[in-house]
Amino acid sequence: MTPICRRLIAALFCAIAIAAVSAPGALAQSPPALSSAQQSYLALAESGVSQAEHAWRDHRLGWYDARLHDRNRYPLATIWDIVPLFQSIDAIAIASPTPAHRRAVTSFAQGAERYLNRGLHPVAGYSPYPGDREASAQTWFDDNGWWGLAFVNAYRATGARRWLSDAQRALGYIARAGWDPASGGIWWNTSHPYKSGPALAADTLLATLLYQATGSSFDLAQARRFLSWANTRGFSGADGLYAGSSINPTPVDYIEGPMIYAQATLCRLQSSSSECALADRLKQRAIVRFGHTLDFAPQYDAIYLQWMLALYSLEGDSSLYRLAADNARSAEQRARNGRGLYLLSWNGEQLSRNLAQPGMIQTQGATTSLFAWLAVYPPPS
Repeated sequence: MTPICRRLIAALFCAIAIAAVSAPGALAQSPPALSSAQQSYLALAESGVSQAEHAWRDHRLGWYDARLHDRNRYPLATIWDIVPLFQSIDAIAIASPTPAHRRAVTSFAQGAERYLNRGLHPVAGYSPYPGDREASAQTWFDDNGWWGLAFVNAYRATGARRWLSDAQRALGYIARAGWDPASGGIWWNTSHPYKSGPALAADTLLATLLYQATGSSFDLAQARRFLSWANTRGFSGADGLYAGSSINPTPVDYIEGPMIYAQATLCRLQSSSSECALADRLKQRAIVRFGHTLDFAPQYDAIYLQWMLALYSLEGDSSLYRLAADNARSAEQRARNGRGLYLLSWNGEQLSRNLAQPGMIQTQGATTSLFAWLAVYPPPS
């Protein structure tokens, strides 16, 4: 067999393996056996989740604390604190859909429903603290997007449409309460301080994945409305990427990753070559802007890599897999503290207090989620 033939066969097997992983937003069907790399990442992710259960579980209140040994009056994790752990548990079950892993998703998603606040106007949405029921509770529209995405992945892991309905609640609240009907854009929170890049990214991707899963015209309309504003009147940041907010033009990786993946997915669902070309340009710009070694903070970088890995599964661009795998290697080697918890940055340094408080479940969950998503996707041949 000639070298060219061997390369062609290897590429074919790689493409088949990638295609065998269901697209985000769809229920995985009989996944193939995990590679040795995926098995290693799965073990790391399972260990990280187990550590979170033992170190942060508040048995008195029946949920997880935001920080180790938290003695605050309201110690439980907010949505932003704990969404990385939710994604980790989802990804483990997608990679390895055993009954135990699926039960773990169901148990966590039931707990996640405690954040639903039926007192909000004009429709129910998710407030940051579990049990919030007041109409006056300040609520974040990026939180609703990230929470909705975690529910979509819970559906993907289990096939239970209950979690898809929970995700739909988040999008319905964003569309009614978060969108500015006067000038467009999505507010950061219910105080309306500015238009938010993270909210735009999470909410656009949520609408896209819900449309992919349901075919709903409402979901597609929201995705199109958000993207049209972003790409015409909205966020123009440095290097041709999306801005962090309406008051800060600096691009941030965890905004760009979801926005790129949303457009790459929509362009295939809608057969739009111009949208595919835009997604590819944004991908190249993001890779140049953020580089190969990420050191912003785990809670941000892990979101970026989650959706760049999803883009790898869509396109087969092996450089995106290497980007995630190389950062995971650094995290495995350097991010553990003296207790073996993933509470350091991926370069082994203490995180500054403006990025993370000491002992946060968010930091543990973010690094764990990177391992978990690498367990989902087979490496390139």
